[in-house]
Amino acid sequence: MKKRILDKRGQGYIDMVISVLVLVFLFILIMSVWSMVTLKQDIRYICNELLSTATATGQIGDAVTARYYELCEESGLTPTVEFSATYFNTAAKKVQYGEIIQCTVTCQMTLPGFSDFKLPIRVTVTQSGLSRHYWK
Repeated sequence: MKKRILDKRGQGYIDMVISVLVLVFLFILIMSVWSMVTLKQDIRYICNELLSTATATGQIGDAVTARYYELCEESGLTPTVEFSATYFNTAAKKVQYGEIIQCTVTCQMTLPGFSDFKLPIRVTVTQSGLSRHYWK
C-alpha cells in the first residue's frame, strides 16, 4: 500500500491537463479582448463618420440617418446614437456655423466564451465637430 502511495507514475498527465486548461482559458480571454478592441474601433469609425456628416450638413437630419443605415449595413452593428449640440433651430435640429456637435455611440457586446456576460461599449467623439453650415 505504501509503495502505491509513493509511486509518482501518471503525475505528469495531471500537470499536462491543467496546463492545457489554463492555455485554453488564456486563449479565450485574449480572443475576447481582441474582439472588444475591434468592436471599439468599429464604433469609433461609425461615430466619426456620423459626426463628419452632421458637421458637413449643419444638421442632424435625413443625411445623418441615411449614413447611419449605410454604416449599420456595412459593419453589421446596430448601435444607439445620441447627438448633443446647441441648436439654432431645435425643431429642424440645425446647428449654427462654429457650434460644437457631439456624437455618442453605444453598443452592447457579449464576450465570446463567457456565456451571456454583456459589456456596454460607449464611444464619444467631439473633436473637430464644428458645424460648417451657416443658417440665416
